[in-house]
Amino acid sequence: MSVPMSFDIPAQPLASALDRYGDATGREVLYNPALAQGRTSEAVKGSFGPELALQLLLAGTGLAARFLKDNSFVLVPVPVAAGSPEGSAAALTRQYYGVVQAKLRDALCRTNGARPGSYRIAALAWIAPSGAVARFERLGSAGTAELDRDIDDALRHFSVGAPVPPGFAQPVLIVVLPQASGVTMSCGATALPKAAGGVR
Repeated sequence: MSVPMSFDIPAQPLASALDRYGDATGREVLYNPALAQGRTSEAVKGSFGPELALQLLLAGTGLAARFLKDNSFVLVPVPVAAGSPEGSAAALTRQYYGVVQAKLRDALCRTNGARPGSYRIAALAWIAPSGAVARFERLGSAGTAELDRDIDDALRHFSVGAPVPPGFAQPVLIVVLPQASGVTMSCGATALPKAAGGVR
């Protein structure tokens, strides 16, 4: 059970509020910057567990937090009810994220030095309308300069191979976690790295 902490975060632009939350809790915040644009947090003042405080901060934003095993978290849009036009678009977006994840796994597994399972890395990727990666930005280091170069090489030549659907939020935030966490995959397994930044 989370130990309550004291919070005093006024309502403000969401990106700033997430920075304040991260500073207060020491938890790393991973999210697609486009998701925070135009959104305002709720005020969080009082003593709360970190998870509850984040839920309160995100109330009304249309976003939810997905906590990872290492105490960092990823922001994703709240799922839309099935059957609505928004739900249909969300289903298409989820399907495309599934393709992104599968193709990324293949790209990492084909790059000997970047085979996943032992490192943690987050990256932003901008996907061109054709499905090719137009550019990417690795967020931090996976541990060594050589490993970073191999991951960069895999990302640079990564292609989804399918056109980007209308309204697809970019950039895509991709998080790959170590096999030991039980969250990510090794090559040949069925679990996939996590892509965030849209409804999944």
